[in-house]
Amino acid sequence: MKSFLHDKTYFLRVAIITVLVVFITTLHYSTPTMKWQYHLIYMQSYFIPILLAALWFGIKGGLGTAIAVSLLYFPHVMLQWGGLRESNLMRFLQMVLFVVIGYLTGWKAQREAEEKERYQEAARRLEKSLQKLREQSEQLKELEEQMRQTDRLAVVGELTASLAHEVRNPLGSIRGAVEILQDELPEAPKNSRFFRILIQETERLSAVVENYLSLARHPRRSHQILDLREVIQNAVLLLNHRARKGGVSLRTHLPQEPVSILGDTNQLMHLLVNLVLNAIHATPQGKEVRVELTNRADRRVELCVSDQGSGVPEKEVEKLFRPFFTTKPNGTGLGLAIVKRIAEQNQWEIQVENNPEGGACFRVIFPRAGKPLPPQTEK
Repeated sequence: MKSFLHDKTYFLRVAIITVLVVFITTLHYSTPTMKWQYHLIYMQSYFIPILLAALWFGIKGGLGTAIAVSLLYFPHVMLQWGGLRESNLMRFLQMVLFVVIGYLTGWKAQREAEEKERYQEAARRLEKSLQKLREQSEQLKELEEQMRQTDRLAVVGELTASLAHEVRNPLGSIRGAVEILQDELPEAPKNSRFFRILIQETERLSAVVENYLSLARHPRRSHQILDLREVIQNAVLLLNHRARKGGVSLRTHLPQEPVSILGDTNQLMHLLVNLVLNAIHATPQGKEVRVELTNRADRRVELCVSDQGSGVPEKEVEKLFRPFFTTKPNGTGLGLAIVKRIAEQNQWEIQVENNPEGGACFRVIFPRAGKPLPPQTEK
């Protein structure tokens, strides 16, 4: 498009110069020589197309137009003004002046155009340098954020042992003591309510500690062929009560036959529980969470955990799996970080995208195991 406009402008300028030269030359040849005042005006008018050509096309334009004008004007001087006479000296000098002015103006315009091009090139290089500096600045910010996360994880790693002994064991003792008191004290609605609160809070603290430990410690994996469908069913069964308490229903869509993958049962269960819990927390009451498992044509199997919440803002998609990043008021920001870590350790592919009908889908893609599991028989 730009080239087309450039060509169009070029031909338009050539046409303007040509029309002016032809028009002025026609006036010269059609006007009697006795009207010398008109010829003087026409002769000076030749400078208009010469200067325009010089400004638009540089030395070639200015000099070429001046020579063309001189060649057109020369027969008029020779035939209508009597040729080589002393009275025509001014007209011959004028033709020389056409050439000189055309060349000098073209040279000046060309120098200015070259200088402008140099300035524009310098501006382009400067813009590229500024863009590169911006990109490097963004990379430095990302590296700085990664270093902060690494420092946080290092602190978590150092605190792992003390957390295990100083928090985990006392929490277990507190819960055991509460359960003993609950069994021995007379049953009363007020007492039962406080006992439930104590048990729930100790469970919540235990879960927080377990999340920190899962993120910090190096897992020992024992890979074996698993039935992914069975592990999903167990995870959903485990979390059904939690979903019902939040007014959310869990729906599963699984293949009829076993789906064999290679992995560690505990890690896979941990991944599934975190994904489904995340979807339950994101889904409003009265809505549902869907857990779907589908076979793909590329010998892989795809798990999709979908919620019906508000979705994930585009600017937060990159941060979702970072440790300590959370959008929940009481969240720790570790659940999805653990999911990401488990997926990377097992070379499973994990993605997140917003559903067109609302909510988000967390997708995990597993490679199938080489040896399929035998179908289970009902007992």
